[in-house]
Amino acid sequence: MSLRFLEQLTRRWKRGWSLVDLGTGSGILALAAKCFGAGLVIGVDNDPAAISMAKSNARLNKIRGATFQLGDVHRWNPAQKTDVITANLYSDLLIETVPKLHGSGWLILSGILRSQKHEFVRALQRNHLDVVDMKRRGKWMAFLARRTSTLGTPDHGPANFCGGDRPPLQ
Repeated sequence: MSLRFLEQLTRRWKRGWSLVDLGTGSGILALAAKCFGAGLVIGVDNDPAAISMAKSNARLNKIRGATFQLGDVHRWNPAQKTDVITANLYSDLLIETVPKLHGSGWLILSGILRSQKHEFVRALQRNHLDVVDMKRRGKWMAFLARRTSTLGTPDHGPANFCGGDRPPLQ
């Protein structure tokens, strides 16, 4: 769900936009972001095995320029403004983390149970975030959101798909 949001959101953006992936795990969203044209990409996870796997996946897929670092989302503070923040975390941790995500224009948030949807949406609204879209798969949900005050997006233009034409996701 998050990958589809990322692809749809950035489909027409020019290369060079930035992304931070909290709870990066295998690194799939960070690595996809590089393929979709992101410049600065940082993946953060509290599990050393996940960081090792993400780096290995980058090597195996010959994707350069993504940085993966060990870090605790509870203590994470954005060093700079980021165009997109992705986070696949448990709902309670996402709700706790939402106030820190003020440095991003766009948020792709997943790991929310359907039963927690209303509580999660209220947390977004309390933090001046608008839900742009949501997806459901079984008991899980993902949200595309942005700051209420976000007026634009990075300069749009065609991006490349890991060196080739970028097929749309189905």
